[in-house]
Amino acid sequence: MKAGKDPARSRNAAVESARAFAALMSRRRHRAFLWVVGAVGLFSAASAGFLVWEVRTVQSSLAAAQVATDRLQAEMDRHRRPSAEELDDIRKHTAAARVAAGTPVWSVAEHLPLMGPPLRSARGLSVAADEMATGVLPEAVRLHQMFASGQMVHHGRVDLRRFAAATNLLGKVHRQLTGIETGLHGLPGSTAVGRLDLARQRLSGRVARLSDSVLEAEATTRLLMPLLGASGPRHYFLAFQNNAEARGTGGLVGTFGILTADRGRITLHDFASDDMLPRTTTPVANFGPTFDRRYGAAESAQGLANSNLSAHFPYAAQIWVGLWQRHTGQRLDGAIATDPVGLARVLKATGPVRLPDGKRLTAENTVELTESTLYASYSNIERKRFLVQVAQAVATALLHRHHDSVALLHALRQNATDGRLRVWSRDAPTESALEEAGLAGDVPERTGPFAYLVVNNSAGNKMDYHLRRSLTYELGPCAGGTRSSVVRIRLTNAAPAAGLPALVALRSDDPRRSHVPGSTSIWLSLYASSGARFTGGTLDGRRLLLSSTEERGHPVFGTQLELLPGQTREVDIRLLEQASDRPPVVPLQPLARPQTTKVRIQPCVK
Repeated sequence: MKAGKDPARSRNAAVESARAFAALMSRRRHRAFLWVVGAVGLFSAASAGFLVWEVRTVQSSLAAAQVATDRLQAEMDRHRRPSAEELDDIRKHTAAARVAAGTPVWSVAEHLPLMGPPLRSARGLSVAADEMATGVLPEAVRLHQMFASGQMVHHGRVDLRRFAAATNLLGKVHRQLTGIETGLHGLPGSTAVGRLDLARQRLSGRVARLSDSVLEAEATTRLLMPLLGASGPRHYFLAFQNNAEARGTGGLVGTFGILTADRGRITLHDFASDDMLPRTTTPVANFGPTFDRRYGAAESAQGLANSNLSAHFPYAAQIWVGLWQRHTGQRLDGAIATDPVGLARVLKATGPVRLPDGKRLTAENTVELTESTLYASYSNIERKRFLVQVAQAVATALLHRHHDSVALLHALRQNATDGRLRVWSRDAPTESALEEAGLAGDVPERTGPFAYLVVNNSAGNKMDYHLRRSLTYELGPCAGGTRSSVVRIRLTNAAPAAGLPALVALRSDDPRRSHVPGSTSIWLSLYASSGARFTGGTLDGRRLLLSSTEERGHPVFGTQLELLPGQTREVDIRLLEQASDRPPVVPLQPLARPQTTKVRIQPCVK
């Protein structure tokens, strides 16, 4: 009998084989697990390292783009044309930052806790920078070159086609900036990374300010088209205010002319001094009983001398065109005003001019010459003739001399910003556009905190060249729908005690009484917040009662002040105002010397 296999041994062998296989598989699973863990760890480390590299790439690329942008800005400031390589350099850096912040690893990491918000913010900043570099910046350079490459005004004609092209380009840039601004607003408000949050805040602020400026520039250039007679002739009264004798809109109208604009061609004619436009026996404009109560006694609407006592420029402008129409029969389309400070800025762009007597009028000497030293060298008749020659010479230089168009635009923008250039139009839609563009010189009918210091010379002299002004507006907390405020006004007569020409130191307000040489009299007015109530006042620490009237929806508190040479007087006006979370508005009257202004405000929580 053949021996058979032992069943028990076979079973044991099978069990052992199974155990061996199980052990083998167990070891393989363990090794596989270790391999997977290792692979995942290696991938995570690689991803983290790659992410760190990307973050550094974004940071270094944006820093390099900033350096390149600064170089480009410096070139443009020197009126040099930036090269294509300079623009390409900026775009190269911003594109590198945008690509680095747009990888799959970066996108995945944006969904992780803690890491997500800063990475989303960094990517958003990279996108904004790249859109600025590829969209806004080239158009800005193009716009700069549009004016720098040729004259805006040439042989008495304004290039209206260039203005139209600039208007369209500004509109395009504004739309691009609006898109960038929207993207920045969608980024995380706080990422717990202080430097990143600060960078986002700064960029958002800069883009918002630039967007506002571009929108304002677009509105201004669009507005200039009808003003410059794009559709037919326009005629304007051109007033040169002498703020050595202060008036509400700036200064006494010493010289004037007529400006005609016809499809961009500008002519200036009929230059004359103020005494060539006679007073009228009846008002040439009617602004209602409120105006009459405040200015009627001074016959403000009957002659140039007191035509601009109100700070609301449209009132003065309508009086000027009314006086001209009463005198000549010509109906003008509007009025424009500037002053010696404004002329000086224009001369900075056009270069000096030579006057008929050989004197050289420059940006540096215009204000002092026309508002101070002139009075010691000329009789009153000669002085008026000289001022007419100044106006004619500057107008000729502006219209017919080769000059830097970019610098001229900058000068005109400066003048508009601080009240040295004001325009009124008889056409209502154009006047509304002038208000929007900040050129109308209107006293706004608005609610909210408001403090507008206005001085008028009451002595009939030219002492306001030496006047120094400061205003501090202190707003307290709100309680029960109101808030207390204090307006502190300091006026200083910085004139010397001796050596002033007789016409400068004249006291025609009270000629029978002797006055300290160099003294003057000021009519001080404060246009306060709508609905504000006077609660008390002091002059140099002593109780002061103020007159109270109303204009353009604002209570106006006033008093007469005598100022001796070298004297400083302080007027404190305490008010109870309506609670408002609107920001304070403190307009500045354009006089020879700038006003020092401070606003201190405590939060208003209604």
